Amino acid sequence: MTTLRDVAALAGVSAMTVSNVVNGREHKVSPATRERVRGAIETLGYVPNAQARTLAGSSSRIIALVYGAGDGLPALTASHESAFVGACECAARRAEYSLMLCGAHSDRPDEVVDRLRAWRVCGVICLGTVPPPVHPLLTGAEAPVVLVDSYSPQMVAAGGEVLGSVNIDDAGGARRVGERLARLGHRRVAFIGPVGLGSPVVEARLNGLKDGLLAGAAGGGAVDAPEVIGAEVNFASGVRAGTELGGRVTAAGSGERSVTGVLASGDVLAMGVVAGLRRAGARVPEDVSVVGFDGFEVSTYCDPPLTAVAQSVDDKAAQAVALVSATGDDAGRPNGSGTGNADGPGPARVVLPVVWREGGTLGPAPGADS
Repeated sequence: MTTLRDVAALAGVSAMTVSNVVNGREHKVSPATRERVRGAIETLGYVPNAQARTLAGSSSRIIALVYGAGDGLPALTASHESAFVGACECAARRAEYSLMLCGAHSDRPDEVVDRLRAWRVCGVICLGTVPPPVHPLLTGAEAPVVLVDSYSPQMVAAGGEVLGSVNIDDAGGARRVGERLARLGHRRVAFIGPVGLGSPVVEARLNGLKDGLLAGAAGGGAVDAPEVIGAEVNFASGVRAGTELGGRVTAAGSGERSVTGVLASGDVLAMGVVAGLRRAGARVPEDVSVVGFDGFEVSTYCDPPLTAVAQSVDDKAAQAVALVSATGDDAGRPNGSGTGNADGPGPARVVLPVVWREGGTLGPAPGADS
C-alpha cells in the first residue's frame, strides 16, 4: 500500500510538503514543487486515508448531511429530498469534499452528534425538518451548521452567528399560484400536502397561496380560504386525494360550488392528484386546474404536462456547500444568485428564486371568461 512517505521519496520532497498539497495547504508550496508532488501521487496511485487524517486532527473535508429519520420508516423517499442529496454530493465533490449522510432520530439525539464529532466533520447541512431534540446538540457539534429548506426558529436561536440558511422563495412561488388561479376565476381552491406535520416549507407555501388568492381576487369578488387536504408527498397519496376530490366535483349539482383549482406541495403529489381526478371522471384542466411545486423534469411527461413552480435543486445544493466551506475555511460568504444577507454580517440567509413553468394543467375556472 502506497504511503505518504513513498510519494515524498519519489517527488524528492519532505513528507510535510506532500501533506500540505494533499490537505489543501498548497499556498505553502511552490508551483513547481506542487506539480512534482501531484505527478508522484498520480504515478503511485496514492489515495490519502481520510479516516487517519481525521483521527490525526487534520481537516476531514467531510460535510455531513443531516436529515430527520423516523424510527423504522424509510427516509429521503420524497423526490425533492433524493434529488437534493444527489446534487449535494456532486457539489461537494466539485469542491473536493466528501458527503456523509446522517439520520437524526428524536429518541436518540446524541447519536448523530457523536458521529459528527468522531469524524471531525468540517460542516453540517441540515435538510428539512430535523427533530427539535437534536437542535441544541447540532449547534454544539463544533462545526458550522447550514439549514436547507427549514425556517426553524429553534435552530436559528440556538446557532447564533455560526448558522446560515438556504431556501427557495416558497411563499413567493405559492403566492404567484394563488394570483394566477384567482385571476382565472377560481374561487374555491384546495391546497394538498403534509400540513400539520411541522414542515415550515409547507406552511410557507400554504400562507403564500392564501395571500395570492386575496391579491388576485382584489376587486373581482370574494374568494374562499383554501381548503386544506392532508397528504404525504408521494404519487399514491396524490391519487387518493385526487380521487376523493374528483368524486366531489363530478357529484356536484349545477348549483353547487366545488373546488376548481389545486396547488399540490410537490410535483409527484400533483401528478398523483391529476391521475386521481381523471380516475374519478373529472377533467384536467377543464373541471379542475392543478399546479405543482418543484418543476422536476419527470412532470413534463405527464398528459397533459404539469404546470408548476420550478426550483433549481442544483443551485440550492451548490449554495449550501459553498456556505459550509466558506464558513469552515473562514473565507467569508459565497457568491451566489440568491437574495438576503449572504454577503453581510451574521448568519448568511440565501433565498433562491423560483420560476413559473407553463404546462397544460392550468386553465380558467368552469364558467369563467378565459
